[in-house]
Amino acid sequence: MVTSGAYPLRRTPTQDRASRQVERILDAACAEVVERGYDAASTSGIAKRAEIAVGSVYRYFPDKRSLIQAIERRNQARYTEAVRERLAPVTSWRQAVDVTLDTFREMHRTDPGFKAVALSGLGDPDLETKPGEFDDQHAGEFAELLTTRFGATDGREFRLAVTLSITMGEALAHLADRLTPAEAEYVLSRGRPVLYDLLAPHLQA
Repeated sequence: MVTSGAYPLRRTPTQDRASRQVERILDAACAEVVERGYDAASTSGIAKRAEIAVGSVYRYFPDKRSLIQAIERRNQARYTEAVRERLAPVTSWRQAVDVTLDTFREMHRTDPGFKAVALSGLGDPDLETKPGEFDDQHAGEFAELLTTRFGATDGREFRLAVTLSITMGEALAHLADRLTPAEAEYVLSRGRPVLYDLLAPHLQA
């Protein structure tokens, strides 16, 4: 389970029971937004789904926007954990690019938290405390992987190439998910080599 340290709270839970309550609130907020839409979602509805008092929601989150921000940060933490685990057996940097992209697509299709953020209409960078916060974090982790495991030559241009590949990969995934399976396969087959070409100058063949 992702700990609440992955996202800011009005009050930090000090016991496991309180941490579990925060997770229930976020799960309920995801369900409320997915079912009713962001505008119609209410704090009272979220509290009812979580089977807690409305005051317990406000104890940790001042409003709906802060809930969506917390969901987004939890999404990022879950995504990072999943990518790290799946990259463990990977033996080539191109395969690492594929795993990162495929994990992003899978989580957006299967994790209600990702759908809730999309349906909120409050996408990046509106949810970020700092511009590029989420992409920068993942880009830094991926750059470290490429340097330590696959011998990438580190430097400013390499870091920019990684950030660009992450940003383009996410856009490619979003496009593919709006298309039919045949169309998605087409854009992915054309898009993946573009991501490879961005990174190839900094890595061994």
